[in-house]
Amino acid sequence: MRTAPVMASRDTHADYICRRVVDALLREDVRECVSRAQVVTGEVVPFASRLPPALRDGQWLMVTHLGEGRLWLPVQRCRFMQDWRLRALVLIWEHGRGLEHLQHLPAILARFQHGLQPEAARRFDDFAAECLTAVEHREICEDARRHYARTWQGEAGAVHALDRLDWSTRMLHYDRWAAFQDHPFYPTARAKLGFAAADLAHYAPEFQPVFQLCWLAVPQALYVGDIVPAEWWPGFADVGLDPALRKSHALLPVHPFMWARLDGYLAESGLRDRIMPAPRDHLEVSPTLSVRTVVPAVAPHWHLKLPLPIRTLGARNIRTIKPSTIRDGQVMQEILASIAAREPAIGDRLLLTDEGLGAHVAHQAFLGFILRRYPDGLEDSHLVPVAALPAAAPDGRLVMASLAARFFAGRVLDFFDAYLDLTLRLHLLLWIRYGIALESNQQNSVLVLSDREPRLRLLLKDNDAGRICASMFAARCPDWAPRLGRLQDRRIVVDSALPLAQMFSTITLQLNVAALVESLAEAGHGTREALYARVRGKLENVLAALEGQGEDTALARRVLLEDEHLYIKYLLRAASLESKETTGAADVNKFYGKSAPNFLRWS
Repeated sequence: MRTAPVMASRDTHADYICRRVVDALLREDVRECVSRAQVVTGEVVPFASRLPPALRDGQWLMVTHLGEGRLWLPVQRCRFMQDWRLRALVLIWEHGRGLEHLQHLPAILARFQHGLQPEAARRFDDFAAECLTAVEHREICEDARRHYARTWQGEAGAVHALDRLDWSTRMLHYDRWAAFQDHPFYPTARAKLGFAAADLAHYAPEFQPVFQLCWLAVPQALYVGDIVPAEWWPGFADVGLDPALRKSHALLPVHPFMWARLDGYLAESGLRDRIMPAPRDHLEVSPTLSVRTVVPAVAPHWHLKLPLPIRTLGARNIRTIKPSTIRDGQVMQEILASIAAREPAIGDRLLLTDEGLGAHVAHQAFLGFILRRYPDGLEDSHLVPVAALPAAAPDGRLVMASLAARFFAGRVLDFFDAYLDLTLRLHLLLWIRYGIALESNQQNSVLVLSDREPRLRLLLKDNDAGRICASMFAARCPDWAPRLGRLQDRRIVVDSALPLAQMFSTITLQLNVAALVESLAEAGHGTREALYARVRGKLENVLAALEGQGEDTALARRVLLEDEHLYIKYLLRAASLESKETTGAADVNKFYGKSAPNFLRWS
């Protein structure tokens, strides 16, 4: 065998995605690659003498159940989200004919699918194709990132330069930086499955394009929902149709990417002959971080969420709009508004979008919309999704550091403390006092910074997939309990507090806090131990305050502070590699294990 090269220094897009995928396979124990493996030191592997010292010196996982041979993975101990991670990009397959270096995803995934039934094996083939798309899309978007960064070169204090822009343009700027960031855990999140390479420039937030929406005239008998009263909403003449149609039809917006594929959906649903396409496009929009949500140029306080036949964060995460979510999001926002009104500690620091307008056609997930209105008074604010905070700003610093220079006199850790205090206080209060956990991930949690309002504020949107423990909520708010009956997705209502702990751990703690800690440490703003100690201290302070108010924090203390491992979301397995029958998960975004080392115990 030739001396195995050490691949750790390579930084091609394919290698980058490959490393992320292998780390995810280890993190989620795919095919029991960790739980059934044997840990050995490099000196005792049978081919140790033929390895360079940098590769040999360290630990290996030896996996013996993926075929007639042994799979060797060079690994190192990890304390963030998993026990083991890859230390060099060269896996070795040892079998009767010799040794094979596995350095590319097709060969690695082929080994992991060995012995599976055809349907299960096909999922690995599909995921291999997803990986290729992720490589392609990452390369294109990294070029766009470098180009966009160059447009800001020479701007003295880029955050101050943003003050010249209106608030919505600033928000799109931060959305764009967030879009260039990888998802902390799902390895191929850069892939927008369904988009060809050319579609990225036309519709993706990394490019901030401007395009016009398409429109359908829908018979009112099929149209379920609201007629939008906004003055900027088009009339029938605006889209080239007879104005008399307003007596019998309603106008429905359609994303142009969906429009090009609409005929097949209409034929399949039997609606082709009942719905009238408008001959003219109308309403210029730009995409936000979520891709399928767009902001109208003439009405930036309104955001329009539209179905898209693409998949992100897994093959099963298609970005259409389930009719149930159109009303569920508004019910959740109403509940949150009621809580904010009675909780002065968070009431004036929590902003909520109004999600009360929306419609669908004949219960079809590919025909519908949600119209979201942002609060007034944001004109002098910077609205920054949490996903943007660890991104590299044009000046080379983290976006969080640039914002700290603008709003916290350069004190990054003061900014971090303010953020921790706000997000932990809010979400622990919701969980422990009201029995509510929100899936308010990095995209849907938006920081609001302003010179006029010295305290950091948090805006929440798109809360249609949270969890509410019915008994806890009814005990605290008996007059509000009937609101739960309005929720159409009954998975939102749960019968114990455990799903709340799981959602808080995997969304608020891991995505919105720990991923930021890792970026701050990487950028030199403190050691991981010191930063996690800050998190633990803030969390303990909030829990102590709630205990002083008579709340039961026992479950939260045990799950967050005492257990050796935290709950973790196995998104790759549930959303791509395994069937619902195998995982037993009612929701592919809520399939949990408990294998993440508890970083709050380091401090």
